[in-house]
Amino acid sequence: MHSMLKMMFSYTIFSALFTLSLYGCGKEIGKIALESEPNTNEINQPIGNLTSSGDLVNLGPQVFERSISGSQFIKDGNNDLWIYTVSTGTPARLLGYKVDGVTTVPQVSVPLTGATGSWTVIQATDGWLYVGTTNGIIFKHQPGTGVVENLGIALSGESYVWELVAGKNGEIFGTTYPGAKVFRYHPNSGFQEVSGGAVKAGENYARSIVYHKSSDKLYVGVGSHTGLIKLDPRTSAKNEILPLADQGLAGFVYYLGMVEGIASGDKILVTITGTTGNNKTLFYDINTGSYVHQIGVVVAKTVIKSPTSNIIYFTNSSSLYSCDLGNSPFKLVALNKSKSALATTWLDNNRLCYLTGEGKLIYYNVNTKNISETTLEIPPEPISINTVAYGPDGRIWTSGYPIGSNAAYNPSTGQTDMFQGLSQSESISSFGNDIYFGVYSGAKFYKYNTTQPWDISNNPKYLGNIAGQDRPFAYAGVPTQNRMYFGTVPGYGILGGALVKYDISSDNLSSTSPLIANHSIVSLLYSGGELYGGTSVWGGLGIQPIATEAKLFIVNPVTDSKDLEVVPVAGAKAITALMNGPDGHVWGIADGTLFIFDKTNRILVSTHELFSVSAEVKSKHVWKNAALLLHPSGRIFGVAYGELFELNPITKAKTVISNQASNALTMDANGDLYFHRGVNLWKYTP
Repeated sequence: MHSMLKMMFSYTIFSALFTLSLYGCGKEIGKIALESEPNTNEINQPIGNLTSSGDLVNLGPQVFERSISGSQFIKDGNNDLWIYTVSTGTPARLLGYKVDGVTTVPQVSVPLTGATGSWTVIQATDGWLYVGTTNGIIFKHQPGTGVVENLGIALSGESYVWELVAGKNGEIFGTTYPGAKVFRYHPNSGFQEVSGGAVKAGENYARSIVYHKSSDKLYVGVGSHTGLIKLDPRTSAKNEILPLADQGLAGFVYYLGMVEGIASGDKILVTITGTTGNNKTLFYDINTGSYVHQIGVVVAKTVIKSPTSNIIYFTNSSSLYSCDLGNSPFKLVALNKSKSALATTWLDNNRLCYLTGEGKLIYYNVNTKNISETTLEIPPEPISINTVAYGPDGRIWTSGYPIGSNAAYNPSTGQTDMFQGLSQSESISSFGNDIYFGVYSGAKFYKYNTTQPWDISNNPKYLGNIAGQDRPFAYAGVPTQNRMYFGTVPGYGILGGALVKYDISSDNLSSTSPLIANHSIVSLLYSGGELYGGTSVWGGLGIQPIATEAKLFIVNPVTDSKDLEVVPVAGAKAITALMNGPDGHVWGIADGTLFIFDKTNRILVSTHELFSVSAEVKSKHVWKNAALLLHPSGRIFGVAYGELFELNPITKAKTVISNQASNALTMDANGDLYFHRGVNLWKYTP
């Protein structure tokens, strides 16, 4: 899979080859999912209401990935060793391989209908395998069979299961988002919440979890402000045990790893990651309740103890390490270069085996230092489209969610080319012959010269990133200054986005301190020599807003000074679309209301409610939920709240084209419109 990052492969999409129909998502306006969450609706739903003339064509899946995450080594009823993993896709797929040094194709391949991915797979003490998904669903599987059982949503209102851990007597425990809760499941009693509400008040993420057998206690890592909670699953009693200096910082206790049977006492490895740079792994001694050591960031959840000594083994992003907990002070020993582990096990007392995210089984002999590997065959799966954009090469570019990668559809030939190497692109924009990718996480920016071949080592070119920022949604080109501008949403647990400037002539990327305190910048428009921006009161996930209303602002691109900020729609939380209107004014959408702003006199002309947005929806994160487009014919099209619609330029009346549409819209040189639903790209010809 690693070699695939440096190559492009093409495939032609014919409608006969794809039986996947529309990945539907007709939504009530009062029940829209968080923008950051994957859609859980099933494929093969109808297109929805069509009340305007024109042709809608499903162009099929665009972005495919061989991506695995949640994984576990297990033993079946015959004591055979397996590695189980879940491939991301629509639907996600549970894959099982026998670990014999020879097998590379999955003996088990079962779709997890209703789920698109998983971070966690665990085997309970009674031998059953459980899968927690990024859609909040738990699946149950008897190893070696071809059947999974959908147990449903673990806890009502919890849309994401982060980690599972085995307890005693066939029970499992799991952590959730957005309620930061912990649940228990047992085949005899089903699901029950055991955390007594959020495991830490005010937080959204119960991110990691381990179970200590001898004390029957759970330890739960929290974000998006750091915390580590000791939880009694029988009484719901809980205590914060993270060092005071490390508590409440923007970030996560992202990984936890339990090490039992150490002569000096059982230990927990606590990996802290954060936007503020507080990145490290602490060693917590359960017996003494104290922290006894600190190292750099490692994948603590896959730490494993030697069967014969006090030595533990773990990985970080590039190496395998050992550490002898029988010696003091602890000392790390680098053993070999490899990617981080998704799961680890012992084949015998001397041979360690672990699975990497590339699908490689690494075999390491701790005595001889010999190393070998087997690459598992991971079937490609279609993944959801994150955004769409028309490129200067005449193709429709798409990005994949949540893994990343990109694809480009050629309207003239019907061919889609796949481009790998970039992670999740929140925005795709263009200037001249170049395409710009605003990439999550860390607000990274890349520039691709479309006149040259795709080569992930230098084209697209990495331009840099913006510290403290995470998601670049907004963009606008300013030809008079030969610049691109971008707007960002900050990292987890932080408020306040940035206005980012890329000077093409000097090849310089820079950012402006927050133009409007505690606001993210989620839409941009260049019009009449000025740069217009729209904000969202929401920042990174895991923090409530301080600001109460979204603002429209104007920046002078010559001086980069802010000339004006106004509230165009009272009470609106986000301005997610801006467009040069047919009347010479700026048109925008704020919480379902169209507003028209007079550029010359700098006054609000009018507002028009297009969608009745509930208070419940306004209480949820909104970064990107609408787009507007002026057609060469003078007609106006848009997408918002699951609808593709047309606006009458005079009356502002809305005509629904489809009630199942995405939050991104683009147009090719022929005037055809493109949007996405789930894995599928759709074309609308007015």
